[in-house]
Amino acid sequence: MKAMAYRLVRTALEAQHCTWKQGKGDHEKWYCPCGKHQTVITQARIVSPGVIRSVIAQLPCLPEGWLK
Repeated sequence: MKAMAYRLVRTALEAQHCTWKQGKGDHEKWYCPCGKHQTVITQARIVSPGVIRSVIAQLPCLPEGWLK
């Protein structure tokens, strides 16, 4: 997994019909369409590979390969 631009991650989440709410500071809470899963992403220029892996693992109801 490689680091990605935040805007690409956000676009991919929105394409999967995920919703978000502002968290503390520069954090965003993203919710999957089923409403059972959530993940947190920091609004930074680059999202690290570890955070990308975490997002994929924490939103298991999204289809395989949704974030590329």
